[in-house]
Amino acid sequence: MDQAVFKQMEWIRNQLTVKLAEETNPEILDRIPSGFNNSIRWNLGHILHAQEQMVFGLAGEQVTLPESYEGLFGNGTKPGDWTTEPPSLETLIDALKEQPARIQQAFSDRLETPLVKPFLSYETIGEIISFSLFHEGVHIGVIKGLQNALKGER
Repeated sequence: MDQAVFKQMEWIRNQLTVKLAEETNPEILDRIPSGFNNSIRWNLGHILHAQEQMVFGLAGEQVTLPESYEGLFGNGTKPGDWTTEPPSLETLIDALKEQPARIQQAFSDRLETPLVKPFLSYETIGEIISFSLFHEGVHIGVIKGLQNALKGER
């Protein structure tokens, strides 16, 4: 595993995820069209939370996101069940922007280090970072689908 994974992470995050978030009309951020389970805000928060849990959590490192993000954006959650105020779009964008540098700083020389807890078939930090990029891409696609569906509901 080489350092290219960090270039991919930076590009995916800034040129796709953050750009998509910045171009999202705030009026549709929390709308959930028919056929979808979650909103654009949930998907952005889930990208952030999932990558934090996968990379830092499975490596046995300290997760630095607010504890409330587990209940807001963890697997199996949905906006209809929220009992706390979600973070603003600006807060999510700021956290999404800073996360890749934090991951690279923490793990650039540890890509071959075994995970404390293997996940699926992934056993090293580098492998889980790579998987997290696939996961992010899936949710980028969902966000684009949400945007298209919401355009049709106007």
